[in-house]
Amino acid sequence: MKNLIVCILFLCFGLNHKLSAQNLASKRASEMGLGMNLSYLDNYWGGSRANHFGDFVNMTELMKRKVMLANIAKAGFKTVRLPVCFSAFASIQAPYQWDFPLGLTAVDSMLKWCANNNLKVIVDFHHPEFDGSIEGANTIERKLTLWKSIAERYKNTDPEKVFFELQNEPHDVTATEWRIQANQLISTVRAIAPNHTFIVGFHDWNGRNAMIQSEPFADANIIYTFHYYDPFIFTHQGATWSSPEIKDLRNIPFPYSINPNITVPASAKGTWIEGSIKNYANEGTDEVIYNALSRAKDWSLQKNVPIFLGEFGSYSEFSDADSRCRHATAIYKALGLLEIPSAWWEWDAGFSMFQKGTTEISACMKLALENYTLKVLGLNEVPELNNIEVFPNPSQDIFIVRNTANNIATSELIDLQGNMIGRFELINNSITLSTQASGMYILKFFDAKNRILGYKKIIKL
Repeated sequence: MKNLIVCILFLCFGLNHKLSAQNLASKRASEMGLGMNLSYLDNYWGGSRANHFGDFVNMTELMKRKVMLANIAKAGFKTVRLPVCFSAFASIQAPYQWDFPLGLTAVDSMLKWCANNNLKVIVDFHHPEFDGSIEGANTIERKLTLWKSIAERYKNTDPEKVFFELQNEPHDVTATEWRIQANQLISTVRAIAPNHTFIVGFHDWNGRNAMIQSEPFADANIIYTFHYYDPFIFTHQGATWSSPEIKDLRNIPFPYSINPNITVPASAKGTWIEGSIKNYANEGTDEVIYNALSRAKDWSLQKNVPIFLGEFGSYSEFSDADSRCRHATAIYKALGLLEIPSAWWEWDAGFSMFQKGTTEISACMKLALENYTLKVLGLNEVPELNNIEVFPNPSQDIFIVRNTANNIATSELIDLQGNMIGRFELINNSITLSTQASGMYILKFFDAKNRILGYKKIIKL
């Protein structure tokens, strides 16, 4: 009987420990909010093949990212996914020493700048295989050795703010082979970093279907990731690095109904591109996007694990700006309704949200982002008050509230993660936010009976 009781207690402890870790991963996922990919440390192709690309990092380009991270935070993003080609910085042959330590110093700087801007950061192990042309770069032995060193370097970072993504987009590997590799990576890094949450995807380029067809791993402190670039003929039209059949695609609209008369390029005749164009009426809709993302959410709920959309977006070179914004709106609406955290690809290159020719997020992209925020905060059915004026907006300190209805009693300040920062009474028709961090916030207004009247979006400089 005594042994039986001990066994039961042991099983209960193990179950509670697993549930606790799952709850921790879910909590951390729920706090990620809007995310953004910041590329550069993944750009191995900027280096020389003779040096296994490791010489691509330079201080001039790196310092530009310091300003970019500040701008990302000011735009209201809470999490940065940082793709890093650690593979370029280490020797190809064992013992895999760091040949280019400047690359690691650059990662250190990025983490510091993220912390300075109160940004969570995902350290993403990106492109271990480069372009597939350097033999031995992508072996599991090499990846395990590099991750041991990476984990040792960053094990003392704040696990509430820093996440480890163990490998970006595994491909050219079977589901079984990847599962074996992933388990080795998880156990190796976990032994060094017991408290950090891992981001883990599945085979087939972190495909959504690959995730849905897979089982979670035994380690409970994991957020599962997938990438979503559908409809692909829209998001990648004209991309020269993708499938050769897609490079001549132009002017694919979103949704399909905007312009159903799509021309099939001569180079795409008889290829899968022609089939996708013919089927675009069934692929290029808001409903298809919502249904695809809802199936990912269904898997998350069935398996009781959190998920994260690590990459999505659209290439700007050959698609019109309005279609890109409509596509972004459809995805952000779905993500908000389904409460899936995400990271847009990318801040400052071909997939950026910027108005062409500028470094400012376009007006319609800002509206797309608001669709996610308002859904998550439960404000999508609450009006933005027209009889209340808040100015100056943006402001560094004091916001004046001009209220023509005279029925506001109190207000709540909420950040874009949905956290209630505080409740405020109007003093001389103003609210002082001098102690708050820079960023975008929501002011919710209530009457004397604590009924919500509406909200205003504000920016604290």
